[in-house]
Formats: sequence, structure tokens, C-alpha cells
Amino acid sequence: MAILVLHFQGDQIMTRTQKILSTAALATGALSTGANAQAQPAETQESVAADLAALDARLFKAAFEDCDMAVLEELLADDMEFYHDRDGLSYTTSAAFIADVKKECGGGKRVLVADSLSTHMIGNYGAMQQGRHEFHQVMPDGSSIAREKGVFMHLWKRTSTSAAGWQIARVISYDHEGI
Repeated sequence: MAILVLHFQGDQIMTRTQKILSTAALATGALSTGANAQAQPAETQESVAADLAALDARLFKAAFEDCDMAVLEELLADDMEFYHDRDGLSYTTSAAFIADVKKECGGGKRVLVADSLSTHMIGNYGAMQQGRHEFHQVMPDGSSIAREKGVFMHLWKRTSTSAAGWQIARVISYDHEGI
């Protein structure tokens, strides 16, 4: 916020122009202060964790259930790297990953293990999200059967290129085993 300081000596009287300028400056300051006061509250570890938990759910629903590749394009950085315990470095671009997801989408879902998700801030870069999940086969009657479980780590980076403000830059998927 800018503060306008006017100095007058003795009997000096403000000219009409000075009054208009000082009123405009004060109004601008009040408006910008008001705008800042209405801006989003300071970001906390908890607010970032909640935001990324919602993005995590959105990402996996799009990838496994909805087959909505536009969501993946929004939430994955172009230069995303994906590491898998069985395959090593599996992808070095989101385009290659999305192409494979598109081929295999449908018939499954991902279930996050309750209370397994944790988020840790990584300076001004972003945050690391880690958790455990299961992959289920969806049956014709709508029920599902757990087929595999694993652990994941996502490195989310802050970005202005995604409407969400975040994109996954690195994925490490490990400790997979059948259920």
C-alpha cells in the first residue's frame, strides 16, 4: 500500500488540483487495500494439502473413470517424469503418458487408502504429496475388486500455465503388489 504524505508550510492552502490528486491517491490506496483484504488468505500447509488432495482425486478420476484427457493435460507438466518400481523411468513427457492412459482408460478405478495422504512443502517450488492407493477392477454390476496396491509420490510445482495453479512435475510409483 502506498502512503501519500503531503507537506504544507505555514498558511499554505491546498490547491484544487492538490485536493483532487490527494483524494484520488487515498481512494486508490483504500481500494487496493480493500482488494488485498478480500484476496485469498495466506497459504498454509493445510490449505495446500487440501488443494492438492482435491487435485489428486480429480486427476485419478479423469485417468481411470472419466477418460478425460483434458484434465490430465491441465494437471501434468509437459516435461513430467514418471518413475515406476517395475519399469524404471517410464515417461519423460506428459504427452506420452496421456497417450498410454487414453488407450487403457475405463474399467478400473483408483481408491486412495484412508488417512494415507501427506503433503510437504518444497520451498517456493511447490509440494510433495505421498500416499498409498489401490487399483480396482470395476465389474459389470458396478462393484469393484481390488487388484493391486502401491505407494506414490507426486512432486507438484506451482505454475501459471494451469488453471489449477499446480502441475505434477515428477511421479514416483512404487511398492506395487497384487491383492
